[in-house]
Amino acid sequence: MLEWGPNGTIQWAFENTRSESVVLMENPAIYSHRGASAYALENTWSAFCKACELSVGIELDLQITNDGVILVFHDDNLKRLSGRNLNIADVDYDKIKDTRIGKRGRRKLSDHRIPLAYEVFHWAKEKAVPLNIEMKESFSVHPDGAEILAAMLEGLDDVHLSSFNAELLKKMKKLKPDIETALVIKKNFSAARMDDMHWIDSVHLHKRLYSENLLNSLKSLGKKVRIYGLAGTERILDQLSPVVAGVITDYPDRIKEKMRPPV
Repeated sequence: MLEWGPNGTIQWAFENTRSESVVLMENPAIYSHRGASAYALENTWSAFCKACELSVGIELDLQITNDGVILVFHDDNLKRLSGRNLNIADVDYDKIKDTRIGKRGRRKLSDHRIPLAYEVFHWAKEKAVPLNIEMKESFSVHPDGAEILAAMLEGLDDVHLSSFNAELLKKMKKLKPDIETALVIKKNFSAARMDDMHWIDSVHLHKRLYSENLLNSLKSLGKKVRIYGLAGTERILDQLSPVVAGVITDYPDRIKEKMRPPV
């Protein structure tokens, strides 16, 4: 069971996960969506440790509080996982640090708290776990959000930043020019838009947007491509385009099995 220290810090993860670094990065690389979220609550230490057991990278989401504390949490509002109707960008960390999160009806018995980003970064560095960090919209409204995150990324090696917000990625690229930036695209996206986005290194797209034409257009622009939303049963995995540099999935074990070379 996880043990929580002062200010909501995690103790168990640091004391009991200092084993030998795992072998990571398939070709294409596999990232577990919000941790191994098919098997543990999303964006929690349980999900991250499970992903580490499966020897894959981790995709996680970051939010920033009003007083500049960066948390690992997907939603802008706490309600879905905590029942508390609070926007993270509007509150200070002290107001939410002890919040239990979990599925509805199970929160009172839950040991899960919202992880602090710097602790996850420290753990990932020690375990050599690649990170796909998605910046959520709270960073676009916090005046110092990008700068705070940039300082925390010092010393991290295998990491890239993603966001739906191209301007936010532009700001991060100025602060951290050596870190890869990935634009998460939506329906009706045109690859022609990328001509002027020189600060974007790669594109993340949902499996429903997967097409050879789009992938080839992105390749011609020199952009890496990662696919998300894969469950391991899709036909495209049988002949995945060589343009694809990585996949993001709730089921990393299934994807690994699907991609395993024949004996």
